[in-house]
This record gives sequence, structure tokens and C-alpha cells, in this order.
Amino acid sequence: MFRTLARRIGIVALCGAAVLAGPATAAGYPQRPVSIVVPTTPGGTADILARLIGPRLAERWGQPVVVENKPGAGTLIGADYVARAKPDGYTLMLTFNELATLPALNPNAKLDVENGLARIGKIGSLPVLVLTRPGIDDADLATLIKRFRAEPGKYTYASNGSGSSLQLFTEIFKREAGVDVMHVPYRGALEASMAAIGGEVDLLVQFASGNVINHVKAGRLNAYAVASPQRLEALPAVPAAAEAGLPGLRLEAWYGLFAPAGIPDDIKVKINRDLNEVLAEPAIQERLKGINLLVQPGTPAEFDTFFRAEYARWSALIRTLGIKSSE
Repeated sequence: MFRTLARRIGIVALCGAAVLAGPATAAGYPQRPVSIVVPTTPGGTADILARLIGPRLAERWGQPVVVENKPGAGTLIGADYVARAKPDGYTLMLTFNELATLPALNPNAKLDVENGLARIGKIGSLPVLVLTRPGIDDADLATLIKRFRAEPGKYTYASNGSGSSLQLFTEIFKREAGVDVMHVPYRGALEASMAAIGGEVDLLVQFASGNVINHVKAGRLNAYAVASPQRLEALPAVPAAAEAGLPGLRLEAWYGLFAPAGIPDDIKVKINRDLNEVLAEPAIQERLKGINLLVQPGTPAEFDTFFRAEYARWSALIRTLGIKSSE
């Protein structure tokens, strides 16, 4: 009898231990600090978003949310770190569209961005503007394109490095417009903008950040189109690409939250729900509007579909053009 009772007690204890050691669930998540990895240096848009959203998630969760910057290799170092982390919801990553270009730009990279990372939710995007330096004052985008076509290879464009977002955006513009403009890489998006403002290059296809919009309003850059379906509220006189004659020009710098593949579905859904609630807060909406970010919340499935389409689109372009990363 005592042996039978002891055996039963042992079985119950083992079952209890198995439950305690089993996979994490959303019921008690989180029970300790959560890390949001940003695969860039501090100060960029992804870093700003993480430090804006993190404290609001921490209030909801009753646990600290710590932002960790892990820059390098065009965001590959941070992304690889997260992909290797335990898929329990305690290591997340806030990154941007450059993630979709990593495998094509880094043939030796072992990270599988499609299957090694889970999509939690899209945060939003920055629209992209087609800009020129002062002194190029064509009446509209069609006239500007005629200028470029008349003298192939004469004009130049700035990017934030070989294989960077600005180079890829401009190569898409060149393909849609049927023009040949020479690439001049710089060390960052700020340097690329200043090169156009200073007249070092002729064309700039750049994020519509607050600083860039201010440069347009001050006449330091000329804006010909926004590569989005609608005009920008901040620049109502600048036509959307379709209005300007390039209906196929759709560009955005998007931002989203990721986790290691294998994260439990209920935790993924909880993080997504809480993220969307944070993005809906009036104070957060006002802050994001201040940096011109268009808030675009959605489900993990919607973000997954979007990401896979972006991955296919940019990988094909990079391989077709033979673009190499400068990292």
C-alpha cells in the first residue's frame, strides 16, 4: 500500500515538474524582463521606436522591457543573435526592411530570415520621396525623367552605402522610370541627404523623415513624388507616384517586431495584441506622427505574408542587378 501510494505521489510530482519545465504559455507571460534587440546603433528610427514602445509594453506586462543595440554587418549580427535565442518570448527584435535583403546581399550568411524568425507584427512605415538637389528645378516628375533620359549616365544619385535601402529604392525608381543614373554611396542616410543638399549629387530617393520634409519645405531639396498610394499630409503639394506618372513605384521603409522561430502561438498573439494596443494610444500616435511614421498594425499572419512578399521582391532585384553589400 505504502509503495503504491509512494509511486502515485512520485508520478504526481513528476507531472508537476513537467508542467513547470514545459513550454512557456501566455497565461503567465512575462514573468521576467523582456529584451528588444535593435540591430543598429542608437539614434536611428528602429531604436527610437523600441525606446518609445518598450516602456508602454512594460507597463502592461509589469516587467521591465530592455532595449539592446547589437549593430553590425547590415543588421545581420543582431538578427542572427535573435534567431539563435530561446523561442520563449523573452528575446524580441525590432528591425526594418533591411532584414528582407540580408540573404541576397550576404551570400555567406547562414541566417534563414524566412524560417529562422517569427513575425510578431508590423509597426508602420516611412514613405519614400523622389528628390533632387537645388538647381534642378524641373516642373514635374515627367520632365525630370526626360532630363535623365536625354543624357544617360551623366547624373548621379546618393545612397547610404552599397546594398543599402536607399540604393535599392533608387534602383527600383530607375527601373520604373527607364533612366540611367550613376550610384554614389555614402556612409549613412544623413550623409546622403547632405550630399544632395550640397549639390554633390543630383538625385536622392530618401525616407520622408521629419528632417527631410523640413529640407523640402525650406527649399534645400526639391520633391517630385512620394512613392505611396496617397500624398503626404506634411507635403500636400507633392503628388503620389501614380499621379506623377509612375503607378508601379511603391516604396516604403517599414518597421516591425520579430521573435525567434518556434515561439508559442499564444505568446505571439499576446505580444501582437499588446503591441497593437500600444500603437493605438493617442500619445503614441502623436509621437509617431511627429516622425512621419504611418502606423500599420495587423496580425502576425498579415505581417508574415507581407514580409515574405518583400523578401521575394528585394531578393530578385538584388540578384538581377548583382548588387553587393558594402558591409
